[in-house]
Amino acid sequence: MKLNLTAKLSLGVLSCLASLTAVQAWDIEGFVRCPNQTIFQGVVISVSGTSCDGPFSSSGETDGNGQYAISLPECPGTYTAIIDLSTLPADATLVSPGTVAFTITDQAIQAFVDWTVDSSVCGQGLCWFTGGGMKIDNLLNIPVAEKGLKQSFGGNVYPGCSPTAGDGGNWNHIARDLKLHFQGRSIHEVNCGNVTPPPPPGSNSPKTPFNFLECQGTGTLKGVMGNKADYGEVTFFARFEDRNEPGHKGPNDGALIDRYYLRVTDSSGVVRLLINSNTSSDPADMDPAPITAGNFQIHVSSCDNPPNF
Repeated sequence: MKLNLTAKLSLGVLSCLASLTAVQAWDIEGFVRCPNQTIFQGVVISVSGTSCDGPFSSSGETDGNGQYAISLPECPGTYTAIIDLSTLPADATLVSPGTVAFTITDQAIQAFVDWTVDSSVCGQGLCWFTGGGMKIDNLLNIPVAEKGLKQSFGGNVYPGCSPTAGDGGNWNHIARDLKLHFQGRSIHEVNCGNVTPPPPPGSNSPKTPFNFLECQGTGTLKGVMGNKADYGEVTFFARFEDRNEPGHKGPNDGALIDRYYLRVTDSSGVVRLLINSNTSSDPADMDPAPITAGNFQIHVSSCDNPPNF
């Protein structure tokens, strides 16, 4: 079972979810979407289980953004969540997950679960991604892009449009302010699509029908520069928006600067690294941060059946 733990990036790191209680509710939330991010409205998600208050059951429905949120008792509990298949299109196939078991604690008061659904309304396409810059990072020893002076990142996702090459790719992020190095070593799900306006659909260098890629998988999060922390295997969700060529300057500056989002969660469900646009510290809101140097590029070369564009 794969959980797509979505988030909205805000530059920073949260060492424990307790620090988020001022902006978070006790709930489960997420999206119901196609692999290419086309959304499903009016889909019902049901939750049942037991909290410190006793038996609990409730349900919620996805809105015009494909998002749902179901409030939970404000105390620890164990629950299961399931999607109501009868509220999906007749030809829909549930890709992942099935029934999801989750636990709410005083330290982890929210659950984030996305359902991926395939249907004729999706119009899926394939793509892959590279990101970096001209600067060689002295810790990563690779060309990197940047978000300010304290964040540098680079790598690839599904290189050559292959989910098996390098186990789906390799993505690195150095958070120098926190002295942490994240490495995404296994990338097992990718969605390609288009950002809603202002950017027009597609990207131009190389020319493709898409301008964002989202991915999730597993990796490691360890201390660097004297930090001895080691969080072992972590899960992550990332979004890369190829809005401009070059990615951070030129005639399309402003709304069309390339943008980046990353959320890294440890094995106990605690958010350890969260990058977003600084407009919200709520990990349920996804608003990728403009990069300050480097470039993101979406590709469709080597994909078996890239769509017409």
